[in-house]
Amino acid sequence: MRLRQIIYSFCAFYALFSIAVTKKVSAQERLLDVIESELKVYFNELSKQKVAPFFMSCRVDDITTTSVDASFGVLNAVSRDRIVAALPEVRVGSPEFDNFHNNTPGTTISYFTTPEPILLPYKSEESENAVKQILWNEFLSRYHYGVASYQAMKSSKGVRAEESDKSPDFTNADVVTYYEKPLVVEDVMMDTEISGLLAKKYSSLFLKFPDIIRGTVTIRQELVRKYYVSTEGTKIAHNITHNFLMVRAAVKADDGMDLPLAITYFSFDRDGFPSEEAITSDILDLADRLVKLKKAPVVEPYTGPALLSGSTSGVFFHEIFGHRIEGQKMKSDGDGQTFKKMVGKQVLPISMSVFDDPSLRVYQGMDLNGHYKFDDQGVKGERVTVVKSGILNDFLMTRTAIEGFPRSNGHARAEVGYDPTSRQSNLIIETNDHKSEPELRQMLREEAAKQGKEYGFFFRQVTGGFTMTGRNSPNAFNVTPLEVYKVFVDGRDDELVRGVDLIGTPLSMFSNIICAGGETESFIGSCGSLSGYVPVSAISPSILVSKVELQMKPRSRNLPPVLNRP
Repeated sequence: MRLRQIIYSFCAFYALFSIAVTKKVSAQERLLDVIESELKVYFNELSKQKVAPFFMSCRVDDITTTSVDASFGVLNAVSRDRIVAALPEVRVGSPEFDNFHNNTPGTTISYFTTPEPILLPYKSEESENAVKQILWNEFLSRYHYGVASYQAMKSSKGVRAEESDKSPDFTNADVVTYYEKPLVVEDVMMDTEISGLLAKKYSSLFLKFPDIIRGTVTIRQELVRKYYVSTEGTKIAHNITHNFLMVRAAVKADDGMDLPLAITYFSFDRDGFPSEEAITSDILDLADRLVKLKKAPVVEPYTGPALLSGSTSGVFFHEIFGHRIEGQKMKSDGDGQTFKKMVGKQVLPISMSVFDDPSLRVYQGMDLNGHYKFDDQGVKGERVTVVKSGILNDFLMTRTAIEGFPRSNGHARAEVGYDPTSRQSNLIIETNDHKSEPELRQMLREEAAKQGKEYGFFFRQVTGGFTMTGRNSPNAFNVTPLEVYKVFVDGRDDELVRGVDLIGTPLSMFSNIICAGGETESFIGSCGSLSGYVPVSAISPSILVSKVELQMKPRSRNLPPVLNRP
């Protein structure tokens, strides 16, 4: 699984769709009824087959994206793309054992490849027949694949060892009816001419710094309308908007090491970014830090105490903790199941609590990228108190049960084209016994001295990381720092260093947490896992740990440019 800061342009390989690019929204409103009526027909007909489905649903994601990209004051690209993509689900067998058993996908794809989305060319009421034809083909294909998968898994039960978790593959959920009117693009998205001028203005600030070889600003906006209809009677249509302003810049050290830094601003409102003065100040500060980073020494491998900033510890918790509380994967005996048998036991300091809440839009003034109303199985997103006062309490669940957790709490999520599985949304770490930043730094020095170290480390900024949770690989994590400082025991000024990754294993890292700070920071990102990339937020205070392990970062063999930047 990977968590990465959102610093990419949306890949426009999808067919275009134009339902509500204008203010004509009647066809878009009609789509929900078309899906519902077709689903009823297919379910009634397939129920006559020898192996009948017991449940069917259809998820449709209608996404409009605009993006502008500028480098060093020059506009590189402007795009506006629209897709409407369907994802049918057909379950055969029984809720206790069905064709999705053990995270089997619903169609012939590999989790190591990107599935082709099922595009609906729905431009007007005249396109309804085309929509019906596409849905019919896909439902029929998924039915046949589901029957084959189900029969193969039934046959294998007699020749394999009994599974440890016999919980149902599909559980009951409340029937929901919820409808929001479609939003109009022009009403919620910034004009590309205006965003292009902003991107050019902000990126031109890097022209003052000859050492910076990449200096890019991207303004990306999404209008997402999601539909979900099931044979149980659930019928949902809701909207969400995402607005990102992403600053990316990099220098290259004399030894060839690439040294990037980035800033991401996120808002639900197109006008919700900080003031131009604040963004300009942030960009100039980032540029100054990059110039210093180019001259920073390479640090050696290390074990010892460290202080993680709020954004760094947010990534830290997302990777080493969050991926191990995603319930559906724990049903498989191939998963490491780090915390499955630890419910009711202490896993963190008693001063710390952790919850994941997709219903939360704003936390302490920060818009949360992981917000949604309903998950991709049509279940309302709920706040889940995973850890309360250090004690493990709950998991992030879908409609696939695990022992002791028989219901979904609305955490089934997926990228367009993928079947959903358990995923994080807004992961929030809180403490009721916090220290001030000066206190944390002093405690870091004292801990380093206690361990006979000349210094500890302060991790100010990271770009993301990855972790492994399966039993067939080491259950380790790797977080990629961008900005790291030595904090000396004798009180001399911090020293900026480069060239290391933060690595470790989850249980040992949790046992090393000493305390946390009082001010929180956010990490806005996109997390990749079995069901593709989904938007997430991680909110955390600074944390002090008694021991981290650092290893040398891979180094590029490409030398710095021979010619000066234009």
